[in-house]
Amino acid sequence: MRCSFVHFGDVHLGTQQYDCPERLNDFGRAWLFACEYVANARPDFAICAGDLFNRFTINPVTFDQAHAGLSMLREAGVPIVDIQGNHDRTRYGEAKSWLDSFADQGLLTHLDVLTGPDGVRLRPVERGKHHGSYVEWSGCRIVGVRYLGASTERVLRELQPRLEEFGNDGAFTILVLHAGIEGIVPRVNAELTANSIEPLRGTVDYLALGHLHKHFTTSNLAYNGGSLETWALNEWSWDRGLLHVEVDTSQPHPVTFRLIDVPRRPFVVVQLNVDQYESPRALLRGCFERLERERARLLADQRPVVFVTMRGRLRFGQEALPINQLEDACRENFDPLVVQIREEYDPRDFATEGADDDEPIDRAFLERSVLRDRLASDERYAPYANQLATLALDLKERALRGEDGPRLLEALRDSLDRIDGLAGVIPPVEGPVGIER
Repeated sequence: MRCSFVHFGDVHLGTQQYDCPERLNDFGRAWLFACEYVANARPDFAICAGDLFNRFTINPVTFDQAHAGLSMLREAGVPIVDIQGNHDRTRYGEAKSWLDSFADQGLLTHLDVLTGPDGVRLRPVERGKHHGSYVEWSGCRIVGVRYLGASTERVLRELQPRLEEFGNDGAFTILVLHAGIEGIVPRVNAELTANSIEPLRGTVDYLALGHLHKHFTTSNLAYNGGSLETWALNEWSWDRGLLHVEVDTSQPHPVTFRLIDVPRRPFVVVQLNVDQYESPRALLRGCFERLERERARLLADQRPVVFVTMRGRLRFGQEALPINQLEDACRENFDPLVVQIREEYDPRDFATEGADDDEPIDRAFLERSVLRDRLASDERYAPYANQLATLALDLKERALRGEDGPRLLEALRDSLDRIDGLAGVIPPVEGPVGIER
């Protein structure tokens, strides 16, 4: 049996990164590039492994982008399956998602297993329908499982006997799953390990993963293309794109693939160790030299996202730091789409900054200092100590004003999503089933 398909995921349509409308368009352009590639390549089918959308609520522009891409695939005659990721899952208490809506229109096939007290059950997609647990196209059986978080391993164990019931019928079995594997991205608490997927070998021929935004393969069984655009700052240098997969079951190694790069917005990331600069003038000169070197690596018409991060311990007063001049230098060199100067000094160096032994310590200052220092003592959270301390105090104030649990949970999720680089360091925030928001 021979066939081909294109596997991708983590499109995150609707991401207006850094509150910049053009970044929303960047994510849309990456999606439309993927759809155009599939439409032109004409594989037997396509797979999106979750997180087509960045949020469960989408604006009209995001809807138009999704509809245009899916319509392009339908016109080309290439069917596509999708599963629900942790970003595009429904609100608690709501039964229908945007994936269901597009499936109702016949623009995609939405796959998911049935779970309940009796374990996992599989329901085939009926002819003319676009909902079910598995579909059979071009000699392949494609099974889909929504994002399950900490329950992923348990559900896979319960799924294994259901897959074995198909027997050796010659179908090439693809399992689509929105989950990560430990060890791919440092300090990310992934849902699976390399050992936990080994029992699938023999019943699953290709494990199509989403969730981690980095391209990887594991044990000639699990494959992940990565995100299409740069969703977080720490991901800007990762390989990622579309996996164009060829299957030939007559070969000893039936799966081969090509990683198709997706054009994306360039990022310029400059990290300055402020310890080495004895004056604001020296720091400004050092930053300008770094920016000039980075400029030479870009094409003339590219407008990048520019981040300058200053770390270490200042050798002069923070009030003398030439932030405005640093921003001007970035704009002069790049005409950037976005420019941000980040001060991420070691919070432990400033634990008592501003406190006078002869004056009473301000309560708010003390709370913030204690929270920041405790977070900074854990290397996982140290780079985000200031932002997480601010978040904790904001949630406290909201609670004191009488905001209820669902609103606090929503505020927590939204704030964590906006902290670049934090995805995976803190597990997704879950809420009790059935909560009304």
